[in-house]
Amino acid sequence: MAVKFKEIFSSVKDPRVNRTKKHPLLDIIALSICGIIAGCESFEEISDFGKAHIEWFNSFLELPHGIPSHDTFERVFAVLDNNVLQSCCMEWFKQVSQLLPETVIAIDGKTLRGSARKNKSLKGLHVVNAWSCANLISIGQVKVSDKSNEITAIPEILDLLSIKGAIITMDAMGAQKEIVEQIISKGADYVISLKGNQGNLHNSVKDAFELYDKGSKALNMNTAKDDIDADHGRIDERTIEAICTKEFDGYLGSGFKSLNCVARVKRTTYQNGNRSTESRYYISSLLANEPRKILDATRDHWQIENNLHWALDISFNEDGSRIRNENSSMNFSWMRKFALGLLKKETSFKASIRRKQRKAAVNTSYLGKTMRLI
Repeated sequence: MAVKFKEIFSSVKDPRVNRTKKHPLLDIIALSICGIIAGCESFEEISDFGKAHIEWFNSFLELPHGIPSHDTFERVFAVLDNNVLQSCCMEWFKQVSQLLPETVIAIDGKTLRGSARKNKSLKGLHVVNAWSCANLISIGQVKVSDKSNEITAIPEILDLLSIKGAIITMDAMGAQKEIVEQIISKGADYVISLKGNQGNLHNSVKDAFELYDKGSKALNMNTAKDDIDADHGRIDERTIEAICTKEFDGYLGSGFKSLNCVARVKRTTYQNGNRSTESRYYISSLLANEPRKILDATRDHWQIENNLHWALDISFNEDGSRIRNENSSMNFSWMRKFALGLLKKETSFKASIRRKQRKAAVNTSYLGKTMRLI
């Protein structure tokens, strides 16, 4: 096994008592990562995958008692510290790949639907994720007991991250004064969408733009337009209009720290001779005279849905996972994200994530190359 892997992942404390340590913890972690890279969706499949390739795993793992059973994997994942595991995985990313400085960090929540237990009236585990738009990897996750509690989970995930110099993007759940203050105090900027549940702030921002639409020249508008996207006969056009908050002369009265501008992004879609337009409103610490920067940030935010959540469901079948234990679900969820990042970083085989998984499942040389383990 790579010396660096041992050094980094040795900081994961083995929670088992000595008499139950039949299999080394590093073997269990390495087998799990490799199995999930290869498309394994359960502890049973990880164990089966290890047994199918035991000669290859024997070449770099200890395996004093062979491949662990699925029960062993499940027991270990149920007690592993998820935050420490995340930190080790991020350190491994830094060792095997040159990470770019953070530009936009998108934060959004996702429910692990398969973890729900209807017979006990328990909803699926909800996880708030952070996505690096510069590096195309997940850089953190925090669990919440209910989707409405994302407000309490966001400060936790911000505490885990190094965000200085980045732009944090969030949906309306993140439009909280304490969250904004935390972002600014850590040296980052924010672009946060607004919805009707923000009450006076949302209505005031919307009213300002509607006043401008009616011909008011009292507000100085900064604009930018996105390139047109054409796909399956559909044309999308995105335009941003940004207003410096100083022009409101205290009218907003929001109390949001470093609230420098408000913006409206209009998306116009042309398809089959029909035209439709929708508008979204945002608050930001970025300056109104940087509308292109704000517009790019709002577009980058959708990476977390398209590149992370979609991939977890389609390539890793996350919604189909039947892991019930909460800590096991969290650890397995993070390992999926770690595996996704490693697969994205492996560029010698130009293919979809699913094809890369299939290749890793049958070609141990490619699996080792993806994991950078040997």
